Amino acid sequence: MASSIPTLPELDPLEPLLGISSDELAAQCRADLEASREAVAQFKRLPAAASFLDVVDEYDAIGHAVDRSAHLAHLFFQAHPDSVMRDVGAVAEQELSRFSTELSLDREVYDRLVALDLDAAPDPVSRRIVEHALRDYRRAGVDRDEATRRRITALREELVEIGQSFSRNIASDVRSITIPEGAAGLEGLPADFVAAHAPDADGAVTVTTNPTDYMPFAKYARNREHREALLRAYLTRGTPDNLEVLDRLLSRRHELATLLGYPHWAAYVTEDKMIKTAEKASSFVQRVTELSEERMRIEYAELLEEVQREVPDATEVRDWDRSYFLEKLRQRKTNFDTREARPYFAYAKVRDGVLDTAARLYGVEFVAADVTPWHPDVEVYDVLESGERIARFFLDMHPREDKFKHAAMFDLTTGLEGRRIAQACLVCNFPQPSAAGGDPGLLEPDQVTTYFHEFGHLMHHLLAGRQRWMSVSGIATEWDFVEVPSQLFEEWGRDPDVLARFATHWETGEPIPAELVARMNAAADYGKGLQVRVQMFYATLSLSYYDRDPASFDSTELMRDVRARVGPYPHEEGTFLQASFGHLDGYSAAYYTYMWSLVLAKDVFSRFEGKLMDPDVARRYRETILAPGGSKDAADLVADFLGRPFAFDAFEAWLSK
Repeated sequence: MASSIPTLPELDPLEPLLGISSDELAAQCRADLEASREAVAQFKRLPAAASFLDVVDEYDAIGHAVDRSAHLAHLFFQAHPDSVMRDVGAVAEQELSRFSTELSLDREVYDRLVALDLDAAPDPVSRRIVEHALRDYRRAGVDRDEATRRRITALREELVEIGQSFSRNIASDVRSITIPEGAAGLEGLPADFVAAHAPDADGAVTVTTNPTDYMPFAKYARNREHREALLRAYLTRGTPDNLEVLDRLLSRRHELATLLGYPHWAAYVTEDKMIKTAEKASSFVQRVTELSEERMRIEYAELLEEVQREVPDATEVRDWDRSYFLEKLRQRKTNFDTREARPYFAYAKVRDGVLDTAARLYGVEFVAADVTPWHPDVEVYDVLESGERIARFFLDMHPREDKFKHAAMFDLTTGLEGRRIAQACLVCNFPQPSAAGGDPGLLEPDQVTTYFHEFGHLMHHLLAGRQRWMSVSGIATEWDFVEVPSQLFEEWGRDPDVLARFATHWETGEPIPAELVARMNAAADYGKGLQVRVQMFYATLSLSYYDRDPASFDSTELMRDVRARVGPYPHEEGTFLQASFGHLDGYSAAYYTYMWSLVLAKDVFSRFEGKLMDPDVARRYRETILAPGGSKDAADLVADFLGRPFAFDAFEAWLSK
């Protein structure tokens, strides 16, 4: 149903931009840039006698106008159906990033902040904002000589364009294989997958590298040759272009880091994280690698034995075999077939279940909003608390041509208490129900987990968006903490009582049986040693690409070396996974974040175990971890909730059981 809440332009600066033309978007971005430049001038005009809070207020206001433009341009570049709008978004993103670089090197602004007496700060948050601003100015190079500052500016501008090229090449490069024998080549795949892949006039079937095709095909397709063909197509996306783009990305980031006085990019990018140094990040990755060693070896031996049941001469587990045979091994060990659970996970039911769970947990209400978004598939919801609209979110959940290929939460507006509601969008690639109703869009169990994961990000941004200052509003914590709320919320997507509320068979209406959930969770739990080791491979690779001079290695050779050391699966010659490893741009050296956050999430979850829907625990979690945004160090947020510093114990117990 449509929301009856009136539009409040002063609280919702985004809605007027959703349906504008590409020319209007470009003009609006320029206008917002000018407004922020005027805010910079206003900041510089502050009298010397201005109070500490006046200075912080005016400094924070610099980002208010460009906030919506920057986020919307990024979303439209990644997900808008109109190629012209995507191009405008890309250009706007470059212009907005240029302004951000200008501001980060503005010596006048820096000097005005340096002049503040930190001991005169009236509260810890305003002091924190100034301390972090001064840190970030120094990290940006504001105190370098003019020639160095010009080169820094050029590098930052070039890096935006390089990152856009890297993302664009992944999104646009959808590859496919042709199965000449038609439906016979789809043996093992679920009936709805087969029905959605009708043969062409010659009787052949086409399967693409889009996630909705690739994931089930890798898991269920019995034809080994077809699995290999699709795997090779999947792991060559973005090539050859992104191999050269990645080289430039690594080279320019290394040059920028050394200009700023760091030995390499990994040292620069970890400095303002919880982990603090590249050496500590590497030690953490090594620790988890060693913790997973014994379990990984046992599981790998069992998986290889499973492969050898069908491929007797196999001496190792190949990439095109691991998902398929791991599924068979899980079936053998847990008596669970993923296809048993899929009928209970129709897309609309899962969506409603995720929303209902979050609403009950956090004491809010979600109401469909009468808003026209950028594509007919996109749904819009207002978040109400005690009848008041406090936030809004968008769900762009199904695949489209040239759309972002993975799953992520995109900020749209950063909330400001009493002045602007927080808004965000989930962009995913889940199966889409057919308009005729014959195909409900059945999700895999791990896609259900992904839905909960991304919604955890969403609620973090929305519930943290009620601060006085934008600098600490929303997900403004250290970057290696941002996956904690998302990985934590995955736990609700595995709980039998939570699932029983929404997971019903799409044909019979029968609720998902508790014993099926138990088998499903047991199956998901099996292989965690292998799963953790794969994550450590990615974490090691991302650090290795950035903790040395990129002129000293070839990206494919280094990937081959890291895979041989960390594994658990061998490198497949002729494939180049680094060309479509999008996190090498966004997370750069910090892919360790996922496992670091999982350590924290398991510790936080220890307070919820046995009482997932307890309103008192949920309220404390919301008040101490989510709502504060970036007003405290992440370690302090966790300690406030747990009543002690975070520890590894819960993670190690999870990994060993």
